[in-house]
Amino acid sequence: MKERIRQLHSHRIFSLLFWLIAIFAAIVMMPNTSDMIQSKGQPQLANDSQPMVARSMQSTWGRNISGTSQVTVVFSNPNGKLTTTQQSNIDKTVQRLTEKQKTYGIQSIQTMTTNPTAKSQFYSKDGSTETIQLALAQNQGDSRVLAKQLRSQIRTAGLSTYLTSPELVNDAANENISHVTTFAAILGFILSLLIIGVIFKSLIAPLISTLSMLMMYAVSLSLVNNLASHTSFPYSEYLPLLTLLLTLILGTLGFYYLFNAFKENAAAGQDPAEATTHSVHAIRNFLLILGCTLTILFASFYAFSFSTIRAMSSLAIVTIVTIIGLYTIAPIFMQLLGERFFWPAADLPTRPHRFWNWMASFGLWQPFVAIIAVLYVVGPFAILYRDNLNFSAAKTVAPNNEAISGMRVLNAHFGEGKATPVTIYVRSKDRVDNEKALLQLDNLTTKLKSMPGVAGVTSLTQPNGQPMNQYYVNTQLNQMNTSLRGATDQLSTLQSDLKSNRSDLSQVKLSESADKLDSLVSKTTTLADDTSTVRSQVSQVAGRASVSQSSSASKRVRNYQRLLNLVSNQLQTVASNMRVLNDEATTAGNDGQAVQSSVSDYASQVSSVQSSLKKTTTSLNGLIKSYNSIYSYLSALQASDAAKTYYITPEQLTSMQFQQSLASNTSQDYKTTQLQIYLKNSASSHNNAATIQQLQSEVKTQLQGTALSNAKIAYTGQPVVQNTVEHAIKTNAGWLLLTIGIITFLIIAILSGSVLQPIYWLTSLALAVMGGVQLAELTSHFMSGDPTFNWQVPFIAFVPLLIISMSLLIQLAISYRFKEVSLLDWLQPGVSSLGQTLRYQLFTMVIICLVLFSANFAPLTQAGLVILFATIIFDIILPIIVTSVGKLTVTLPTMRPHLKRHAK
Repeated sequence: MKERIRQLHSHRIFSLLFWLIAIFAAIVMMPNTSDMIQSKGQPQLANDSQPMVARSMQSTWGRNISGTSQVTVVFSNPNGKLTTTQQSNIDKTVQRLTEKQKTYGIQSIQTMTTNPTAKSQFYSKDGSTETIQLALAQNQGDSRVLAKQLRSQIRTAGLSTYLTSPELVNDAANENISHVTTFAAILGFILSLLIIGVIFKSLIAPLISTLSMLMMYAVSLSLVNNLASHTSFPYSEYLPLLTLLLTLILGTLGFYYLFNAFKENAAAGQDPAEATTHSVHAIRNFLLILGCTLTILFASFYAFSFSTIRAMSSLAIVTIVTIIGLYTIAPIFMQLLGERFFWPAADLPTRPHRFWNWMASFGLWQPFVAIIAVLYVVGPFAILYRDNLNFSAAKTVAPNNEAISGMRVLNAHFGEGKATPVTIYVRSKDRVDNEKALLQLDNLTTKLKSMPGVAGVTSLTQPNGQPMNQYYVNTQLNQMNTSLRGATDQLSTLQSDLKSNRSDLSQVKLSESADKLDSLVSKTTTLADDTSTVRSQVSQVAGRASVSQSSSASKRVRNYQRLLNLVSNQLQTVASNMRVLNDEATTAGNDGQAVQSSVSDYASQVSSVQSSLKKTTTSLNGLIKSYNSIYSYLSALQASDAAKTYYITPEQLTSMQFQQSLASNTSQDYKTTQLQIYLKNSASSHNNAATIQQLQSEVKTQLQGTALSNAKIAYTGQPVVQNTVEHAIKTNAGWLLLTIGIITFLIIAILSGSVLQPIYWLTSLALAVMGGVQLAELTSHFMSGDPTFNWQVPFIAFVPLLIISMSLLIQLAISYRFKEVSLLDWLQPGVSSLGQTLRYQLFTMVIICLVLFSANFAPLTQAGLVILFATIIFDIILPIIVTSVGKLTVTLPTMRPHLKRHAK
């Protein structure tokens, strides 16, 4: 039994069984990669970031839209204004959606009919485009399926219809990435056949290597997907692609070294088992060092909090799987086939890598000239490197995508920022449906509208994006002035009548005067009731005026109120006397027998009434003057800037118009409200970051010392999300590069046994990468017209560059460490010996770049350009830097005595 086990082990049957089980389990248990990209691909923001805080506020909003996602339905007539028939068709579509709300999980439908106070937000100024807002429940299953069903439901005769939202655009980008990854995997494995086939002139070897890499890729991807699916481990939309690139590049390089060693051992006459064992041993140390280095570097990414960077730490698992696969899969077939493994190989004479030999000779010939030449050619590109990244997913989606088309229509007819507004949530401890809170919200709205970069703002107090005049003091003062002027005219008329009545108190005139007095008493009472409102309004605006204006306003209103109360009492007395006098006159006229006694009482009453009328006339004269004075003051105050203050009366608070705005812009408990900020630029603009920072600063300043000073503020929207991602990248980028640099330096320094030389080598790499990025940006700008790079491009390019550079530097460090001659004698042969390996590495990178270019996907094309230029530059300048700096390291110290002698 032991002998049988030993034979199985010697024939590597256990390795074959292990990989068969592993690949079967990987395929069976692997989560769908497309679903993973869709559900977990977007950057996972920190819980304390603004968009996440805003999401928590929105989840408690109530009104049946908590935790929903918003989508916009766009109806557009490309031929002009919407016709009556088209408008009727839109109404039918809305009705159809209303009837199927439960079917599609539609929690809310907002239209210009349901929000008449915000009509301009749903209907374009040119009259050609109308929108409706749908709030969709997030538990409706596959969002792509739901979006497809909704698109079929919104089709309207005679109109172009679109379903769009930032989430739909992001999902379209993720779908593109999923398709591109599948395409790249198919093409990559096909071209990997070409790489090994061309190098070894064989048909069997490339098949074995490609099959092995397919197994390694499947197992790695399954492990990565399951790790993210069953734990809280972060995931990135490009992680499957990075897994593919790592497997292809590291696998191809590893198989090249392995097959090359096996070919040499087989040519030396060793039997297949012995040749296989010796071949594995020959590359063991190098692959182990390279694998450990990459594993440590990728694992260090877990120390960073940003999810996209942390997700790349799972590439450490991919590295381990690939290294194990290199040691165990191909050797099974190598031992089985022997020399037939390279059938039908044709031995071609190997030639030294002349280019690297020339570069090494140039560096040795004139070290200073060589270094200056490198700095002159590459330095400007590296020094002029600039951060030119864009964070918009819209640029990675085809222009004919419906979500993108809908966004373009919105931007064209409503403004650039219409499709991607910034939402500011304000959560107060108290209700915001009161005059104090509303005043501050309106002041904030007005202030934000005046900021540069802001096209418009809608809020609770300005739901249509424009001030509602009836809620401002100047409009209310105008109404009060009209009432005062009318009352003044009536008082003047009554004053004239009373003067005539004092001399002629006939029964008819007494009755008429009594009626007028009753009417005036009623009007006076009404004016007295309105006095408190006037005082409140004047106090509001006076607070924004000067101290003298405030004092004058208060004094005049108080005098007006006292005089008004006095006149009211006198008018009531006169009216009562008039009624008594009128009754007695009537009785006296009808009862002739009592004339003598009645005349005496009548005369006495007339005298009393005349006295009262005289006093009343005097009071009326003073009241008219006071009215005129107050009218003049309020007219001047109405025309001033101080009167442009928001003030809503208790009656207006309960009006239907304001209640509609409350329902749309406040939470169910009335403690949270929202402001929609429409920027002048689209979400992809670089100017938005500065605008958002100014918004945050202005909101904080505007609310200080107000009724909302303790309110919790949160910002969200696509521009804010992009700004948050950008801030996270910039915050972590420096530390990430420092971490990579330190780890790489330590490993290379330990391997080489030197401190200075690794610094020079890594400097060459840094120059090559920065120069490559700059050249790639210039090339991309020339080809596409877009001067920016997608923010994921550096991460995509990082993996291939790291593998190639570390492979080369590790070989260089090992050669430097174990050199058997002096440094000067080692430089040219030691550097030139790596040229042959470099030739095949460069060939591999060119094929990988072709895979990326063939995908016809902007981020991959840009990453391919970075990889290609950086690799070429590094391969050119590394031999120059190594030889020139190496020679100077030896020659400069020996020149000091020589210089001292000449100094004497």
